[in-house]
Order: sequence, then C-alpha cells, then structure tokens
Amino acid sequence: MMRTIFLAVSASALLAQSGYATEWHVLGARALGMGGTGVASAEGPVSAYWNPAALGRSESPSGVQVPADAHVEITGQFLEGANDLHDIANACQASGGVASGICQTSNINAALGKINRADNGLRGDAAVGAHVKIKRLAVFVNNLAYIAGIPKADLTAANITVANLATLNQSKITLRGISVTEIGAGYGRELPFLPGLFVGGNLKALVGKTGYYDFLLRTDSPGSSNALRKYLDGAKTSVQPGVDLGVLWDVHRTIEVVPMHPRVGLTARNINNPKFDNPDQAKLAGERNKYSLQGNTRLGVAISPLGFWNIAADADLTRNLTPVDGVASQNVSLGTEINVFNRNWLNIPLRAGLTRNMALTGSKTALTGGFGLNFLHVTADLSAMVSPATVQVKSQEKTEKIPSSISVAAQVGVLFGGGKEEAKKTE
Repeated sequence: MMRTIFLAVSASALLAQSGYATEWHVLGARALGMGGTGVASAEGPVSAYWNPAALGRSESPSGVQVPADAHVEITGQFLEGANDLHDIANACQASGGVASGICQTSNINAALGKINRADNGLRGDAAVGAHVKIKRLAVFVNNLAYIAGIPKADLTAANITVANLATLNQSKITLRGISVTEIGAGYGRELPFLPGLFVGGNLKALVGKTGYYDFLLRTDSPGSSNALRKYLDGAKTSVQPGVDLGVLWDVHRTIEVVPMHPRVGLTARNINNPKFDNPDQAKLAGERNKYSLQGNTRLGVAISPLGFWNIAADADLTRNLTPVDGVASQNVSLGTEINVFNRNWLNIPLRAGLTRNMALTGSKTALTGGFGLNFLHVTADLSAMVSPATVQVKSQEKTEKIPSSISVAAQVGVLFGGGKEEAKKTE
C-alpha cells in the first residue's frame, strides 16, 4: 500500500516539474467554504471532480449535486492605470490635444507606468455543473470557464504626447481564455487486497471554446461589455478527450487503532494534456496555434478529531500557469467544518478556511467561510472567499478600491445513503 502511495506521489512530482498547467478550479460550495479543500474530504457526486477514488467510499452518499461558482482576481495596478488612461484620452480628445485638466503628460506617464508591470493582470473563472452518483459510479457535466485580461502598454514616444494620445496610442488589454465543457463518467473502488486504499478515474469528452480579443484603452472603457461580446463572437470550438486519476487512503480502515480517521488523497486532472484550437485572431496576434489544458496534480489530507468536526488541507503539487503571462498559481489551502446537530435528517454545517497562492510574490492569505442546511435528503450550501488585499481601480476621476480576489459559490443537492451507518455495514 505504501509503495502505491509513493509511486503516485512520485508521478505527481514529475508532472509538477513540467510547470505548465491550467490552475485548479475550486468547484463546490463545501470545498470553497473549507478554504478550497476537497481531495481527501469530498463527499457525494461532486467527489468525481475532486478525487474519483472517493466515489468508492461507502460513507459517500449517492444522489444529485448541482454546484455553481465564480471567482475574480486582480494583480498589480493595471486596472487603475487602464481606467486612468481611458479617462485621460477622452479629456485630451475633448480639449483638442491641448494640455488641460487631467490631460497632462505627467498623468499619461503615471497611467502607463501602472499598466507596464510584469505581474499585471485580471483573471476570472466560473463554473456550473450537474453530478449524479449511484454507488461507485458517477456521471457529470461541468462547464469550467477561464478568462484573463492582459494589459500591454504602448510606450512609443510619439504616441504618448498630449496631442497624440487620443488618436495614436496603442495601449490595450488582451482578453484570452477558454470555456471547457466536461461530459464524463467516473468510477472508484477499494482495492480488495489492500483494505482502505481506493483508486478511481474519470473519462471525459472535453468541448473547448477558446476566445481572444484586443481592445484599445484610448477608445474602449475597461468596464465596457462590448469587448466581452467581441471576445465571444470570435471564439473557436474543438473537442478533445480527458482523463483524471485519483487515489485515496483511508488510514483507519487499514490500521484501526489510528485516531481521528485520517485520509490522504492525490488527484491528477487532464493527464493527457488536451489541446484546443485557438481562434484566428489569436494566431494573427502571434499566439500559439493550440490552447493547452495541461494537467495539474493536487495532494490532500483530512482528519476528523470528533464525529462532528472535520479538518482538511490541500496543496497543488504542480506550479500552474494561468492565462495571464508571468502569473502562476500554486495554492495551499486549510479548512475546517463543524456539523451542528449532525443528524442524518438534520444538519447545519459551518465552514471556514484559509488559502494562499504560493507562486505569486506578495500574495495575501485569503479568508473563506460558508454554511449549509441538510434537511432530510435535501442539501443547500453557500460559501464565499475574499482577500484582505485591495487594489485601486481608478485614481484620476475618483478613488475606488476593491478586494484583489473574491469568490462566491452555491450548491444544491438531493442525497441518500452513505454516512457512518453504511460504513459500519461494510467493515
């Protein structure tokens, strides 16, 4: 058993060395509320996403779960600079290229300086899914969408004068990303010759829709919906297969004297490195012909100090690239869950957690929290995440600050079976 775990961890380390992976999406309100953990603690149908090996656990209920969530993160000062540059360009155009008001060379240079930083970017991702689990088998449909805004400053001397800013400057924000619809099935089971060790996998058809669009800051407002519409209009669709693998060790089932019911899990997603066609406008702009969805690997541990109290921790073993050039993602997460009432027919889980991107210099630890209501077979959960760090989005017209990272998630489900009673029957 230990050799199997060692081989799995070694394989994940090799994947981590590649350094090219799409960042892990935190799917599900329970996972988000617990800091973004789930590899060793996921339950129910959505566990096919977090760790398909967990589908084989008798404690995990069957049924239907529908998760939905969204996340936005801003790095650097580019949004402040972009909004300022757009406002300055409008003022310079209105004045006919005469320095007046905010149409000043010093303001232009300050705005471009905020745009022209290596760590600048905006990342957004969203997901919605439907998962059905019957015993060890799950079928699911997920749509995972990733989009990024990458600023590019035009520092050509002739283009940043008061007279020419509104007509010649080519400073822009590039939108690029992918929306992937996963249609798949997962299966997990306990190895008969190694009690407590579960293995599982998913086979998926991936429908990828890649998008790309450049818009000029002197003419288009960063907050305009026109750019997003053009991004979607030019998107290109292609289909690829996908494979996920997972392993989960329920230590207590192997060594009964071990306290607190520890579990250790490892999940590798999209290990076959699916690649999707980029749209023509991306290729004309010098982008690669293919948008790679290279795999990522995540390790998780979980314990239950008491019957109503769970603690979990996850860590990315891969350093994952994001759609923003120069910005990577490698998250470490910690979370806890306390179950009030803790009955099969009635429970109110309360959750809290911490998460941090260790690959991003200056990243702050974000706070997460959430709660749920389980009544009879119906479950409902809400969670949110917010970073204590803030970014300024405008300074010339008025000062505005927002959190640098924020997420929200909701999940509903109808579950049956599983729980401690079911686990005792199989022991």
